This record gives sequence, C-alpha cells and structure tokens, in this order.
Amino acid sequence: MAKSLYERNLDTYNLIRYGIDLAPEIGEKKITIRPIDFKDISKNYFYVAEEVTVIGKNGNGAEKRPDLVIYVNGIALAVFELKRSTVSIEEGIIQNCDNQSPEFIEWFFSTVQVIAAGNNASGLRYGTIGTKPANYLQWRDEVTAETELEKSVLQLFDKNQLLQLVYEFINFDKGVKKIARQNQIHGVNKMKVRLL
Repeated sequence: MAKSLYERNLDTYNLIRYGIDLAPEIGEKKITIRPIDFKDISKNYFYVAEEVTVIGKNGNGAEKRPDLVIYVNGIALAVFELKRSTVSIEEGIIQNCDNQSPEFIEWFFSTVQVIAAGNNASGLRYGTIGTKPANYLQWRDEVTAETELEKSVLQLFDKNQLLQLVYEFINFDKGVKKIARQNQIHGVNKMKVRLL
C-alpha cells in the first residue's frame, strides 16, 4: 500500500495482460502464467457478484458495497454502481470516485480496469480508475433491449468486448490511466480488418 492506486493498478494490469514468468522448480526454465486468457475467452471463468461488501483501509475504514462486480478468474475486473431511474447517473459516478479514495476502499480498485455507473432511463457511462466524473464515456451502439441500461450492458460488457477493452484499449500515460471511447474502438477494429 506504499504505492499509489495508479501504480498498483499499473502493476496489476501488467500482470494480467503480459502474464507472470515463474520457474516450476529452482533452475528450471521459466514459463509464463496468464491470469486471464485473452486469446481463448472460453478458458476464463466469469462471475457477477451483487452488493459486494468491501471493508475500508486496514479493516478500519468505512464499509462500502459496490452494486455489481465482474470477476474474471477471481480477479475483480469491473465495478458498477446502479441507480433508480429517478436518480441521475452522476450520483453513481461520484460514488465510484469517492470509493477510490484512501479513506474508503481504494485498495479494492487495485485490480479494477473498468468502472461504470448507470440507470434504466439513461443507460451506462464508463471510465477507469482516476477518471474524473466529467470524463466518463457513454457507449451508443444500436442494439435491441428493453432499457437503456440493458442496451449498454449488452454492448460494453459482452465477454469478448470486455476482455478486448481491457487488453487493447487501456493506456497508462504519465500518471493518468485512460480508456478508449467507443468510436476509437470501432475505428481500430475496422482498421485491423482492412490491414489483416
């Protein structure tokens, strides 16, 4: 915990994306262990947990309960704050930002790559650790669903889309973690099809 949230998250991201080199036995050649298989998504275990109770700093801080946490192979990869339709998404975004502060559950966000807030009326907005409330992004593809929130979740949190977002569209840049906009992701994917 001597490192900042950004530094811990970067370390975790590098382990998730590039793997961990370990020798099975002393003197043996190292092999790369990958906590998440980005090539064959079917080899991963996806879990969604509701109302996850997280105890604050050193077990003494305030207790918080993110509404939903997506775990991939036991790693907390995404966090959601969901609100009633009568409550603005901004309240969920502010709650996510507050939860990342040291007096609350900052430590929990060391592995989290995608953070989202939403409601049925307005859909979903997403960011990552350290994203300022005004910089949360909205996903706007057309898809058939009953609510705006369901549309966003079906698009952004499809297993393939989530892992592609984490693997290819997150950047750590001079102390600021960034996540791509929808149009950037679609543009890169279209370019890959043309070039490959």
